[in-house]
Order: sequence, then structure tokens, then C-alpha cells
Amino acid sequence: MKKIWMRVLVLAVMFGFTQVAMAQLPTIPQVSSINIDALSDAQFQAYMQQAQLSGLSEAELEAKAKERGLSAAQIAQIKARMGSMGAGTGGDKKTAVATYEVRKPITVKNEFTAPAGPAIFGSEFFSNSNLTFEPNMRMATPSNYVLGVDDELSIDIYGFSEKTSKYKINTEGMIRIPNIGPVALAGLTIEEAKTKLKNVLAKTYPGLKTGNTFLQVSLGQIRSIRVTLIGEVNKPGSYELSSLSTLANALYASGGPSANGSFRKIDLMRNGKRLVTFDLYDFLLNGDLSKNILLKDDDIIKVHPYAVRLTLTGAVKKPAIFESEPGESLGTIIEKYAGGFADSANRNKITVKRLTDLGKSIENVQLNNLNSFMVKSSDSVVVGASINRFDNRVIVAGSVFYPNSYSVTAYPTLGAVIKAAQLKENAFVGRALLFRTNATKDTTVTAVNLTATADLSIALRNDDSLHIYSKAALKEPATVTITGELNKPGTFAYAAGMKLEDIVLLGGGLKDRASFKEVEVLRRLRKDATMADTVVYNTILKFNLQDSLNFTASQAAIELEPYDVVNVKNVPRNQSAGSVSIAGEVLFPGTYLLNTKKDRVSDLFKRSGGILESGSLGSAFFLRNTYQAALKGEILDIKKALAQKQNSDTATIKLLDSTLSKEKILMAVNLRNALENPGSDDDIVLEEGDMITIPKKPVAVQAFGAVNIQKKVPYYAGLTARRLIKESGGFAENANKGGTYVLYPNGRVRTSHSYVFFRTYPKLTAGAEVYVPIKKYRKPLTAGEILSFSSGLVGMGAIILGVINATK
Repeated sequence: MKKIWMRVLVLAVMFGFTQVAMAQLPTIPQVSSINIDALSDAQFQAYMQQAQLSGLSEAELEAKAKERGLSAAQIAQIKARMGSMGAGTGGDKKTAVATYEVRKPITVKNEFTAPAGPAIFGSEFFSNSNLTFEPNMRMATPSNYVLGVDDELSIDIYGFSEKTSKYKINTEGMIRIPNIGPVALAGLTIEEAKTKLKNVLAKTYPGLKTGNTFLQVSLGQIRSIRVTLIGEVNKPGSYELSSLSTLANALYASGGPSANGSFRKIDLMRNGKRLVTFDLYDFLLNGDLSKNILLKDDDIIKVHPYAVRLTLTGAVKKPAIFESEPGESLGTIIEKYAGGFADSANRNKITVKRLTDLGKSIENVQLNNLNSFMVKSSDSVVVGASINRFDNRVIVAGSVFYPNSYSVTAYPTLGAVIKAAQLKENAFVGRALLFRTNATKDTTVTAVNLTATADLSIALRNDDSLHIYSKAALKEPATVTITGELNKPGTFAYAAGMKLEDIVLLGGGLKDRASFKEVEVLRRLRKDATMADTVVYNTILKFNLQDSLNFTASQAAIELEPYDVVNVKNVPRNQSAGSVSIAGEVLFPGTYLLNTKKDRVSDLFKRSGGILESGSLGSAFFLRNTYQAALKGEILDIKKALAQKQNSDTATIKLLDSTLSKEKILMAVNLRNALENPGSDDDIVLEEGDMITIPKKPVAVQAFGAVNIQKKVPYYAGLTARRLIKESGGFAENANKGGTYVLYPNGRVRTSHSYVFFRTYPKLTAGAEVYVPIKKYRKPLTAGEILSFSSGLVGMGAIILGVINATK
């Protein structure tokens, strides 16, 4: 561990602590002022890996660190940083970068930072999850593949002799064949190894020379190699890869070039020499992988910083941030890299924003100068788009068969374009509106007559818009309405010649309870030429219908007019009186239709078979529908009264619907007296929705409210309310004794009464409930309020005494 951190210390100073710090800070006057903590983990990890390869001894590393001026405090910072990151080299050998977190390097922001919109061209190659870019392990062994330690060879001998064997190359670079001995194969290609093995095995298998026996050599399990990626990569470090991996495989494993890395200058170093320079653009643009060669153990891949990078946006096919080689023109970038201009591009509107020594400048590039305009790094190029407007358009809309945009060149006059658009039969030709813009681009309107020769010869201009109205659109839609006893009452479009019989058919025909004797037609006073006010706004016409919807001869000639309202009344004796229900302990519980409008409670009990022995008439309760206003909480019967009127105001009924809610409330009815005295005041007339419930005979009573224990007590003869309260633990401290009342099962309520010093309570019956209210809380007087009240009394007493003394 100590050797590792000392190597990192010296190599950091030798290879770039100063340069990195200066790239992140405004000025670095000397090595001793370097901020170790300002370095990213990725940079620190790279120095760790370089330190392991330096070969310097511990004493040499420490001496060089002191020569460079690092203080003891800086050495302590490096120790702490190494401890926090984990300086060991163990762990997962496949990805050395898995032991540290990659952080973005600190950059100085400026106005010309690449915008967030376009991405760096080629970056998606390394971020696309659908691209694995793993080497193909199932392909035939390349003939130029160089064998190494840990490669497994499969040797297959077939023909007159048959034998298949597998051998692994050992650390000495050899395989050992039984009865033959060791054979050195490391460093040979597959083809060279096959030739050598054929000569060695020919001594045992003579048929290899005569051609009767054949030899095939292939790879079994391949070895792993270790390569190192340095420079401007996202995850620099050493990687253990398959020996079939290429330069592109290693780049993909490392995450590709960093934000400052070059996609076009990637060097493969082997044995200290540059073997090839890989340009990723050759693959992305042309599919050329000729320089994507196989890697070998200890290869080093170095990604250089980019030299020239510019942003290209606007009307091009592939807007992005492109990397250019020195000397390339803007025309090359657009055509070769960006795929050329988009269809909407205005090729003479190309703007270049460029950094200069004094700030920034704007340059405009014409199409004929594209190939001579040389780009510079940090250029921001925007290709303008064509203006979204027409040069020769006129629009025709409205009552025509072909509403569309037309060319002013092809149809120069108003008459020509109308002929092309073809007027509809119902077009209002007396007045159409021609909208156009004047010299100041303000919209003006001109009324034109489509039958006048002078107007039809009007010359059209660009952006003219002609709107032709239909006759129907200029009128209020004429309708007729039918209400009442129809299967499908409603409002229908009026058609000339429509008769009363026709609208009955549109309404789905008459209901069974419709009255044939009297049908009303409410007709507007539409043709009154006088301007005087009147109290009459409609005329009411009455007709008699016959069977099968036939009319008398005089009635058949009467036609409906627009906005007529037909009302078909019902037969008075064929009206539904509604339904009521009875539930509980009766012989036939259920819902019953009212036979007459005068059906009473006693009639319902007779129809339901009477009360069972288990039923309690004294506990029965009666519910009736009411309408409660949502705003004031008042009980109203207005809606029902309005609904029963023949000519009710529909708007009023809708208003009531929005503010009223139907609820059932308990009515205090003496059902026993109603049954014993039919026709009496207690035997009330039933209404639609009434509900009577006969419960079973109750066997208990209960006290609620301000009692100490709320519980049910079995009822027995002689049980009083006072006794029930005592059995419930007595009154609570906050009980309002004077407000005690008894609620009987039939809904009646009786209260207690006081006589001088005595209090009497109502009698109890089975199922009754005793309610003891709670006293209202009264806030006690504060000390200030008591003092104020006392002061007032004293003042009042003083005034009274003064008045008495004055009158003596």
C-alpha cells in the first residue's frame, strides 16, 4: 500500500497534477499551491494505475516528490485520498474502473458552451443500450490470430487416423503432446501453429504428409488480455477483455471519449509505438472498420482531446456537435457529416457565431462560399429555414363544394376562383366577404356580389380570403316541439309542409293514456306588424285526434309553422296515481299502486292483509317525500305543485331541480286511530312514495344522552322514565334534566314537566327511548371581566346614592 501511494504521489506531480489543477483554477503560481481535493476521482485513479507501471522504488518516489516541492500537508492529503478510494488493486479483474465513482471534471462556464439540445455526434454509439458491441465468440478463428498463454487449442486429426485432443498453452508458451513432448506455440498465428503442428505430428501420423490424413486446428477456450485506456475517456483504466476484442470493443467498455475527448484521433500503442490511429467517424459515416484491429495483451489506447469542434443546428438533416479535422470547410461538415440540408432549409441564410480574441462575432455565409469557409473550434452554425408563408395563395371557404387554397397565378380573378370552387345551391350570392391585407399588413374586408360582373372581375392578391355564406346559416334554425304523452317527445327540425300527423310520428307515436280529444298547438305571434306591446305572445290552437292518427278533412289541411309547440294531454282517468309501500310485520308486504287519488292508510292495510301478531302498531312509523332547499334548509312543496300544472314553466322546474333535494321525513300519524276509525283525520290520504313500516314488538327501552351508562333495559309493566335513568347510572354532571323527553316508536315526542319542586316524566312503552340533553357550555368569567362587572356595579351604586341625596 505504501509503495502504491508514493508512486501515485510522484507520478501525479510528474504527469499532470499541475496541468489538471491549472485547467480547473484560474491561476496556479507553484506546485506547493496545488489543491489535491480539487482533482476528480477519475483523474486520481489514472495516476494510481500509472504509478503501478513506473517501476520506481519507494525512496526514489519520495525523493522526486520532495524535489517537486510537495509539502507534508499535501502528502497527507494524498494518503487520505488513497484511503477513501481504496488503493488496492484487487477485486473484479474484468473492470478496473468498478472501484471508483466517475465524476464530471470541473469546467469553466462561458457563453459559448455547447447548447444542451444537440448531442455530440457519435456519443449515442456508447450510450445506446441496444448496442452491446461484444466480440463475436462464435465465429471462425481468424487466421491472423496470435496465440498466447491460456489459449486452448483443439487439434482434430481425421482421415486414415482419427483423434481429437485439446491442449492449453502454459505460462512458458508451450503445449505438451503425449509421446511427442512440448511444442512452443505462443506468438504464432493460427496458420503458423497449424504448419508447425503438422510437421511435428507427421512423425506419429505419416498420413499427414501423404495426404491420407488431415489436420484441423481451432481455438477452444480463448484467453483474456489486459489493455489500458488513457486520455480523454469516460472511464480510464485497465480492462480485462477477450483476446478476440478489437479497439472498438475496448472503447465501448470504457464508455467512449469524454466530453473533451476526440472521436477522430484514437491511438493504439503497442510496445511503446503507435500502431494505428482509429477514426470513429470512418465507421459512423462510411462503415469502415479497417483500422479496428485485434488487441493484444498490454496494448494501450489513448484518446486525444478534440482539436476542432463546432455546433451545427437548424435546417440540416442531422443537427449535432461535430468534430472537424483542421482545414475542413463548412460545406464539408454540412454535406459529409450532417447529411446535407433539410428540405426546408434556406441555403442563403447561414449564420456563424464565432469566438474572437475580443469577445464574439457574427458571420453570414452564402451558399457559394460554403466550401471556402473554414470552420474554427467553438463555432456555432445555424442554418435558417424557409419562411412559413405563401407567395400566391388565395383561400376560398364556406358554401362551396371545393373549399381549399388556390393559386393566384392560376386563378387571377374572383370569378375564376369561384368557378373552380363551385358554389353550392344554397349559397348566398348577394353578399360575400373578401378579407385581404393592405400595405401596412392590416386586415380589411370588402363585400362582393357574386352575381355582379364588376365584382367578379376583381383581381386577387396574395393572402386573400373569400368566405361565402349559406342561406341556412343566416337564419335561425327552425324547429318544432312536441311534448306530453308521446313515446319520444322532443324538438325536431322544421320542414316546410310538416303537418300535425307528421310530428306525432317523429315523436314515436302516442302513449296508451294519450287523450285523442284535445291536442294543443302553441304558436308564436311571428307576423304582427304593429310595434305596440301586448300581453298575448302566443296563439293556442286545439285539435281532436281520431284512431290510427287520422284527421278530419279540415284538420288535415292545417300545416305546422316554425317554432310550433304541440302538447298531447293525457286522459284524466288514465293517469297513474303513483305507488306506496308497506314493509315489516304485515301479511303481504310490498309496493302497491294507488287505486284512486283518495286511497287512505286504512285501505293500504286492508290490501296488505293486516298486521301480524308479531307486529307492533304502536312502534310503526310513516315516511313521506318532501323537498328540501339546499340553500336555506326549508321544506317546500313548490316543485310538486308546479309539476302538476298543465303549463308549468320548464325553466322554473330546472331551477328547482338544481336547488331542491328529495328526502323522506317522519310524519307523526296515529295509525291505531286510523285503523280503528277509517275516514277520520288520522286516516290520511296517501301520496306517491309514502312508506309505512311495522316493526316487531319491542322488548326493551334505552336512555341516551347525559346519563352515566347508556344501555338497553328490558321493558316491564310499571317501568318509568325516572327508574330507567336510575338503572342507567343516573344523570351525568352535565345533564339538562329539565329538557328530558321521550321518543316513542311511532315518532311521537313527549317532554317532561315541572310543578313547583316536582318533575314528572312521560310514561314509557316498549321500544321507547329517553333522551337527556347536555347542558350548553358556558365560559366562566375571567378575573378582568369580574373586576369590570364589579366596578360597574360600584359605579351604578354611586350614581343611585347621588340621585337619592339630591332629592332629599
